[in-house]
Amino acid sequence: MSQQPRDRLNYRQVMRKAIPLEKAEIHDTAYTADEDFLEEDLVVSSFEDRDGDTVYLPALFRILVCLDTAAVFKVIIDDGTTEVDMEMNGGSQLAAQSAYIFEVMVHGGDTINFEADQNCQIEKFIVHEINWGV
Repeated sequence: MSQQPRDRLNYRQVMRKAIPLEKAEIHDTAYTADEDFLEEDLVVSSFEDRDGDTVYLPALFRILVCLDTAAVFKVIIDDGTTEVDMEMNGGSQLAAQSAYIFEVMVHGGDTINFEADQNCQIEKFIVHEINWGV
């Protein structure tokens, strides 16, 4: 499991264009049911504006997931006070060995992680952050 250290952008990078950032990637890894996919929650990238203030923009997290076992896939978002579990795919199990792509809007300051309700092998899992909610 790896998370990319590039969580801070400079003002010009953000203002110039939406830059997809790889936030997490898991390949062919055993997973225990109802545990977090990632050791650390993901956070929305921030940048410093011209006055030196830290700015968090809402972002879109694009998630690719493929599991070797049928399972319900959940996104967990925490705003610092309340944790919300969202079952993707209408709460239905994802089909085994099938790739799914989901998009989730995340506010600046929120943290996000992921779970499944079955022990399985994570065949492929990638999270990209797209600023500006594109």
